This record gives sequence, C-alpha cells and structure tokens, in this order.
Amino acid sequence: MKFYRSVFAVFLSAIVAHNHLLALNSRKEFSQYTRTVWTQAQGLPQDTIRAITQTNDGFLWLGTDEGLVRFDGYDFTTYTKDDGVLPSNSVNALYASAKGALWIATANGLTRYEGGRFMTLTTKDGLPNNAVTHLREDYLGALWIVAGPDLSRFENGRFTKIDSRYRAAAGVARVIYEDPEHRLWIAGRNGIVQRNGEEFVAKFGSKELHGDAITAMLEDHKRGFWIAGNRGLILRRADGSLKYFDSSDGLPNNLVRALWEDRKGNLWAGTDGGLSRLEGERFVSPPSEKGAPDWVKCLFEDREGNLWVGMNGGLNRFRDDRFTTYGRPEGLPSDSPLAVHQDRNGQMWVGYHDVGLVELLPNGFRAYTNRQGLAGNEVFRIRESRNGDLLIGTRFGFSRMHNGRLTTERVNNSPEPLGVHDLLEDGSGRLLVASPNGVYLRVGNAWRRLIPGGPVVNNFPIVLQEGSDGTLWAGTYGDGLWQLRNLESRPRLYTTADGLSSDQIRSLYQDKDGTLWIGTFGGGLVCYRQGGFFSFTTRHGLLSDNVAHIEDDGKGNLWLSTTKGICRLSKKQLLDLLAGKIKTLDTDSYTVGDGLRSAQCAPGYPVGGGGTKSRDGRLWFPTSLGLSTADPQVLLPSNLPPIVHLAEVLADGHGIDLRRQQRLSPGIRQIQFRYTGIHLRSPERVRYQYRLEGLDTSWQSAGARRVVTYNTLAHGKYRFVVQAMLPGGASNQAVYAFDVLPHFYETAWFIGLSVLVFGFMAYGAYQLRLSQVRNRFSLVLEERMRLAREIHDTLAQGFVGIRSQLDALAIRMREDPGVAQQHLEIARKMANHSLTEARRSVMDLRASNLEDCDLPAALTAAAHQWIAGTRLRLDVEITGERRKLPDDVEKHLLRIAQEAVTNTLKHAGAQAICLSLDINRSDVRLMIKDDGRGFHAPDVSVMQEHFGILGMQERTKLLGGHFDFSSQAGSGTTIEVSVPIAKQ
Repeated sequence: MKFYRSVFAVFLSAIVAHNHLLALNSRKEFSQYTRTVWTQAQGLPQDTIRAITQTNDGFLWLGTDEGLVRFDGYDFTTYTKDDGVLPSNSVNALYASAKGALWIATANGLTRYEGGRFMTLTTKDGLPNNAVTHLREDYLGALWIVAGPDLSRFENGRFTKIDSRYRAAAGVARVIYEDPEHRLWIAGRNGIVQRNGEEFVAKFGSKELHGDAITAMLEDHKRGFWIAGNRGLILRRADGSLKYFDSSDGLPNNLVRALWEDRKGNLWAGTDGGLSRLEGERFVSPPSEKGAPDWVKCLFEDREGNLWVGMNGGLNRFRDDRFTTYGRPEGLPSDSPLAVHQDRNGQMWVGYHDVGLVELLPNGFRAYTNRQGLAGNEVFRIRESRNGDLLIGTRFGFSRMHNGRLTTERVNNSPEPLGVHDLLEDGSGRLLVASPNGVYLRVGNAWRRLIPGGPVVNNFPIVLQEGSDGTLWAGTYGDGLWQLRNLESRPRLYTTADGLSSDQIRSLYQDKDGTLWIGTFGGGLVCYRQGGFFSFTTRHGLLSDNVAHIEDDGKGNLWLSTTKGICRLSKKQLLDLLAGKIKTLDTDSYTVGDGLRSAQCAPGYPVGGGGTKSRDGRLWFPTSLGLSTADPQVLLPSNLPPIVHLAEVLADGHGIDLRRQQRLSPGIRQIQFRYTGIHLRSPERVRYQYRLEGLDTSWQSAGARRVVTYNTLAHGKYRFVVQAMLPGGASNQAVYAFDVLPHFYETAWFIGLSVLVFGFMAYGAYQLRLSQVRNRFSLVLEERMRLAREIHDTLAQGFVGIRSQLDALAIRMREDPGVAQQHLEIARKMANHSLTEARRSVMDLRASNLEDCDLPAALTAAAHQWIAGTRLRLDVEITGERRKLPDDVEKHLLRIAQEAVTNTLKHAGAQAICLSLDINRSDVRLMIKDDGRGFHAPDVSVMQEHFGILGMQERTKLLGGHFDFSSQAGSGTTIEVSVPIAKQ
C-alpha cells in the first residue's frame, strides 16, 4: 500500500502541483518531505519545544524550558530571566498578536514583547494568577488567558477575571480556541463550553468526551470540530455525528497534544508517539528515527507553508520541496537508478545499477532481471523502437522487449557478451549499438562496425545521437566526439584540438533548431553550431563542469544533471552569451536542499542513460540516492520574498540602538552592519546586496554573507540599504540612516571662520604685497626723479656754466686771447666737474662740495663756483648755529641753491644775488634773492611748472619742509625754503 500511494501520487500530483510550494503535499510520503532537525547542538538552549509562533516581522519564536528563543532560519537568539526580560525561563505558551506584539506565557507571569522591549504583567497588575498556561487573542484584539485555575481577559490595558459560572459545565479552564466564525470555546476538565455574549453554553460534556483531558481544539475547512486529549481524537462532523480516533485508526499514540490544519486542508496531529497526518479516515505517520518515539508538544505552519513541529527532542521542520524522490523508503527495490524512460503508452520504466529493469505500476512495480531473460541486471540505457519494442542496453549485451517478452542478443555475434552503453534505431529503422569495441550497425543477421572503439576505456563509445539530417554522433568516454555523416562516409573524430572543452563526452542532445548540445566531464556544456564548438562552464554560471545528462523542458530551458545537483538554464541566455550580449548565465540550481537526497546526479560507470521528460511535462533524473522528479511548470520563485532585518549595527564594537537615527561621534574607525533575510523555507538560498548611500555609488553584491564592515567613514549623512532576494525572485530591503558627526575643525562654523580668517590673511597679504609694489614703484619713481634732479642740477647746470664760459670765450677771443684762454680753462674744468657730478649722482653719492665740509662752507664755495666768469655780484650770509646737519638736508639744500642760482644766471638778467642760510635749533632756512627782471603775476604759476622749480619743490617736500616762491616784474625773484631739523 505504501508504494501504491507513492507511485499513484506521481500521476495525480500534477493536479495540485501549482500550489505545492505553499503547503505540504498530502500525496507525498513522509519520507519525501525534507525534514530538518535543530537541537541544542545547533544552538537551542534546550531541546524541549513547548510553543511555536511567528510574528509579523517573520521571526519564528520558540518557548522552551530554558527561555524564549527567536529564530531567523540561521541563528537562535535566547532571552532568559537572567537577561532581565522574563519572569521565568519556563515558557508555556506563545501568541503572536495581529498588531505585531508577542505574548509570552510563563510560569511566573505574562510578558509582552513589542518594538524590541519586554514588559511583564503579574498579579500586581491584575493578573489572577502568575502561572499562565494558555493564550488566545480574539478577533477584537482582546487577549484570553488561562492563569492558574482562572480564566481572564486582557483588554485596553486591564485584566478582567471571567465569572466562574462556566466551570459548572467545563470545570477548570485548560484550553481556549476561537473558530473561523469568531466563536470562543473554553475546554476544561469536565467539558467544553462556547461563549455567547457574556454567557457560556455547554457544547460537550464528560460523557461525550469520555473523561478525556482536553489539550487542543480545532475546526477544519469541512466544519468538522476536532478535540484532542489523552484518549485520542474526537471529531464532531458538520451533521453532528461523532467519530473517535485512537491508535487503532493509525495514531502513533493516544495522547494528542497538538492539532493543526494547514492551508491545503491537511490535518496534522502531534502525539506522544510522533507526528501524524489524516488520510481519508486514517492517520499515517513517518517512521520513528532510531526507534525512539517523538513526543510532539506543538505544531505551527509559517507564512511560507513549512510545518514546524516542536518535540521533546528538538525543533523539526517539514518542507515540501521542488523535487520528489523515490527510492527504498517509498518501496522501490533500489536507490541506484541509471536510466528512466516513458514509452508511447505512458508507462514508466526505470533501469537500475543492481536490480535490472523496473516497470512502475499503479499498484506497485514489476521487476525484470536476468531471471526473466534480461541480458544483465545493470541497465545503462532504455530506448524504444519504431514498432514500440523496448531496447535495453546492459553491461552484458542488450535485450528487446516485445509484448512483455524479453529476447537477448550479442553485439557482432561475439562469443563473449559485450556491454551496450547506448542503442537506437535510426530514421530508416536500422539498429545502431554503442559498445566498447565501437559503434555497430546491424544488417540482417550481420554486424558492421561504423566507428572504432577500444582497447582502453577512453576509446569506448558510450552515447549516441542521430541528427535531423541523418548525421550520427557518438560520444566517447574520453577520446572525443565522432561524427558520421552517412553510412558510406568516413567518421571524423573531434577533440579538444578542434574546439571541444573536454574529450569526455557524457550526453548528446539535438534541439529542434539543429543545435547539438554536448554534456562533458570537466568541460561543462558544449554546443555545436554552424560548424563550430562553443563551451559554457562554471565561469559562466553553471553549477558544475561535469554534465551527465541534458533534458529540454520544451519551455526554452535546458536541465543539466551534474555531479553537484541539477541546474536549469535558458537556451536564449546561452545564445545571448555566445553573441556577447551578456557576460554570465542566470541559472537555477537545485541540490539536497530542494528535495534531492543526493547532489550526485551523474551516477553510473561508465555512464548512466540519464533522465527523460514524461507526457505530463515532468522531468525525471536518476541520482545516487533515488529517482527524482519535478514539474518545471511549478518551479517558480516563491512570491514571498525574504523579510529583511538589520540585526545589529556596531560602531567601533559598540552596539547602536536601531530604533532611532543615531548621530555617531567624530572619528569612528569602523562601523559594522549585521543583517538577516528571513526565508525559513530555504535560508541558504537567500542572496544579499547592499549600498551605503553617501559612499557607494552602486549596489555591492554580498552573496550569502550577512555582515559588512566599513572603515573610517568621513563625516556626513549616510543611509545603509540592504536587499535580500531569492535567485530570480522578488526582493525586500531594510534601511538604516545615521549621521557621522564632524570634528570641530570639520564643522561649518569652523570652516566658515577659517575661510574668513584666511580671507583676511589673504587680503592682508595682498595689501602688503600691493604696498611693497607701491613702495618699490615709489622708490623707482623717486630714483628717476632723483636722477632727473641730479642731471638737471649737475649736468644741466654744468652745461649752462660751460656755455657761459664759451660765450665769454667767443667775445674775448679777438679782444684778449689771454683772457679767452682763462675762460677756456674754466670751461674745461667745469666740464670735468659736471662729468664727475653726473657719475656721483647716478651712484647716489654725496655731492662733492659736501665731502670735506659742512653746508655753510659748501654753499659758500659752490656759489662762487656757480657765478665764476660772470659779472653777477654774490652775497652769502650765514647766521645761526653752525653745525653738522643730516646728509639729506645738506645735499638737497645745496641742490636747491644751485638750481636757484642757475635760474638767475639763465633767466633773471640780475646784477646781484644774495644767498642767506639760517640754522636754528629746530629748523634751517635758506633764501635765494636776486634783483633781476622778475615775472608778471600770470607768469608766476607758469614758472612754477618749470622743471627746476618743480625739482626744488620736490626736494623740499622730501625733507618735510616748506617751499615759497615769489617774483614781481622789475623787482627780482625770491625763493625761501624752511626745513625742520627735528623730524630728521
């Protein structure tokens, strides 16, 4: 009966296949579910699981005798009394509120967990008794509590103790249940009552319950009401009739502690003898592991359809996977299939490594071995002839099955049986056989070798494929790929030298487009198109480079059996990769976690015949631990993406409160993010990517890694975003925003102040530089003016004197040659003197007149020199304190006097000139006065613009003195200069 159910389910499961990912498929054997067990060795604080629930955030919560446990599919987090969050470590019950809170019933109070905070309520807060044993929230949000012997309700922050009148019918409350119509049921030691308004109506008495101690209640989708207790199960059907179930009805034990109906309508019972499932009118159970009973304490189905079973020996998860595997646990004779084939009548045939050929029947199976005439019990290949005969290749030849009868033949009429790795009838009905000695064609009773083989294993042809154009392809175990275009042509051998990625050929398949797909060992998948070979390996996204079988699902995908599992990939993607449109393949890979009992899906030596596609679209694959099948039409990604949480954020090793945005102190050296994507069905398939906005410009792939670290973040605003997804499925994300504060020298005010200070400094430097340039320019200008004055006062005045002497010479030349000679000598001396003075002026030397005497003496001597050779009468008056004056004062006053005398000689036509010098304690006064023709008033301003006058004014200004110029027509000209000595 066991195998009958299993095999019959193969043909019926397609009816419900589109929903099988969302709940456990009742048509499967327990052995075909994937069962995972967690115990203390995997991180539980203790193995007894008394309560299980799931909160809205996706976390699974467990109640144990050693505290409360949170599970994300990867790690267990335990909360205990020692942590200060629970009043007791003994957790009796759990309930997840619709609003997201978790209620925790303990032996010493009621605790609520919400938003990361625990709050405990005890008798001090109105709880009738601290020993809380059962919880249930009604549809209005009120929490019903069994606390000690009392029943109470918690609503709007207050406890209300329920009137004990219900005890008359039910006794002391034990279990609370709300049915789909929101009716509240209370089960006690003596009966069961239903709440009607504020009253309780008896529904079951002790007579109906047979004195059973009620442990659980449930109303199923057929409106049947189930009651569990220590005597088994009671079912009150919709018509009111009662049905009792105990061990005689398949229950492994009469003490039933838990009931659950999953979303597919399967009823599950947890007993002291293990888990049981209702099938029809009986319960079926999995075999107990190691012969010990599994005491089931609680049952729960999560949002993804996994069934969680809390037992005395740990936490169990039962999962319905993508692949269903058939082997010895389901009643088949072996776990070592090598080939599978469905004939034209829909009959399934399986060839095994050790038990021959098996025909799957609705009520079991039929085996064919060498006792029934099979050539050998190790079957390599099953094919079908044009007339419907089965062709079976074995290690000791091949057999033909016609109308259920087997006949055996030997290749090439060999006296010793040759192994047949593959065989087929070509388009003309001719039989071709691949054996160690080569590929043979049977012609009548004779055999003709078309392709050579042997003598070593690598030379063996092991797989055949006839192309749409009649070309025969033969893959060898390790010598390459043979091509025979027709029976009259010579075969050609392709090897790695011709572009193959490996010479070990394991599978051949030509699609309807004419592309030949080649499965190799060590070289991945190869395609032959337009005369060339192209390979795809793990570098492009394949699960493995060892490909034993290729199957086309008819939906544009190739399925590959490999030594690491089964993978599915799109032919379009393969061709896009060849065209350079993409860089890698997006493959779906399936291993042990997906229903395969072994990831070794390339069994057999030298090779197995591989899988097949049945009429209903299901794909069949031999593995080293059973025959696995899957329907490609339902192998879609779950529509429930992982729920992502930031588990922890550490700044320099210190935890951060994730409930609010943080402002991290300056100089944080390292920040670490720990996150989790809750997908309880298959957490190992969850993949992550993350991005730190404010630093990362694109998503960073983390693979399955659940921690990421950043070092030395600059100050600023950041936003960490992590996404979790299943391959090819939807994604979810979690976000955490935080600020890294700047150092004081990175703040806006400091930067602004610094900019301001630097601005002022730059402006000051600019002004300093400008002042330096101006001073330099002023010095240059002053030097130019000095040179102009010196040239005017030396060269020009000297030239004037020389001209005067030459004029006198011209007059005296005829009259008195002796006097003329004197004038000429004077002119020569004046020329030498002027040249010397010019050199001294350029070198900024002190006037020669002042080198050996003071200003009064120099002025007296120079004045007589200036008027020498003229008829001008000179009068020099020196008054005041005769002392040494500053060099600049003496030099400039001497030049002023020289300019004034020169102007008198040139322009005044004077008879006499008077120079007076008065030296006082605070100043010195110089006056030059002549009796020349003078100027009219309008001409005075014009004369003041004369270079000589300007030069005298500038010299006076340099000394900080006062310059006065006056003239009157017919009355001469007076120049007065007053220079303060104290400022010098």
